[in-house]
Amino acid sequence: MLVFLSGLMPCCPQYLLEWWVFGCLFVGWLLVLGGARAAGAALIGSSVGAFVSLFTPFHSGHLESLVHGAVILASVGLVASGLAGLALGAADPLARYPAALALALGTVVVGTLMILRIHEKAAPTCSLYSGLRVANTSSPFAASCFRGFEDPWLQALLAFNVAFLALLFLVQAWQTTRSSKKQEQEDATMSAAWGR
Repeated sequence: MLVFLSGLMPCCPQYLLEWWVFGCLFVGWLLVLGGARAAGAALIGSSVGAFVSLFTPFHSGHLESLVHGAVILASVGLVASGLAGLALGAADPLARYPAALALALGTVVVGTLMILRIHEKAAPTCSLYSGLRVANTSSPFAASCFRGFEDPWLQALLAFNVAFLALLFLVQAWQTTRSSKKQEQEDATMSAAWGR
């Protein structure tokens, strides 16, 4: 999502964080309404965690600290809400295998592109600026857009979030398949009992 949004708006980490909060909230509610409750709850929790970071004293006015705190609390919100969403169970249609597998693969592809873009912009040797390769030192876009996101541990945390979100789609699809098979067995048992 950050990859797409960074091309649509003035580039600033605060804007990326705002769009992250609103984007995760919007997509999360769509997924909850579509039946993928675990992934939807995870995105909503991520949005809430990133928003809460604005009110913590840890960033002490520094942009990098704000970004770090937002990503850490968003990750905590993602994991806690995703696990709570698994406990809620699933509903059709996004929680079933063809759709869930497509959503998981899409999550991995988009998340990987996002992390690669951050890594590219943070690389010390070069970056893309207006379609030309230039040194990072002369690229205000690279310096300002992903400021705070360039730390390797933060990129690893983002990669974990992407993998966890994709896993939530797959686990919920497995849960849905398992519960529907169990329901079919119970229905068959009831039918056999009534048939006697």
